[in-house]
Amino acid sequence: METPDIEAIMKVKNGELDYYGVIVKKYTNKVYHYISKKSPTYEDAEDLTQISLIKFFKSLKNFDTKRKVLPYLYQIAKNELKMFYRSRKQHLQLKEEFFIEEKQEVEKTDYLLETVSKKERKIIEMLSHGYTYQEVAVKIKKPLNTVKSIVRRAKIKIRKSKNNL
Repeated sequence: METPDIEAIMKVKNGELDYYGVIVKKYTNKVYHYISKKSPTYEDAEDLTQISLIKFFKSLKNFDTKRKVLPYLYQIAKNELKMFYRSRKQHLQLKEEFFIEEKQEVEKTDYLLETVSKKERKIIEMLSHGYTYQEVAVKIKKPLNTVKSIVRRAKIKIRKSKNNL
């Protein structure tokens, strides 16, 4: 039988550190998959995953057990990715042209997201932050197939807008 997250966290808080393995086993692949999409190498993704899980362990004493574990882990992973890229940014000498191109890409992405409705944008943002379609469906209180249809329609709108650029 699987130990629920809250039960495992409470046991870790009470000194039974072996129960942290339940959290690690359950979420390592999901956190790694989230980070690997945004990191340059798989070694970096492995390191950042490990760092994220360690940071979560260190923050358990303040963890609100009413919160879900996975979104909290995704937020830690997101912060670790930011720190990773910030630390590398200082050592790179980049030409001004790179920043202009990057800014234009961000502006283009923002423009493309403006072509979809608020609901579609919210769902796309949730998915890009690592939520699964099922989690999104539960969060917005819609059937899974409805969420998939909304995403499909949004992708079509974005594709059409992209072709018009």
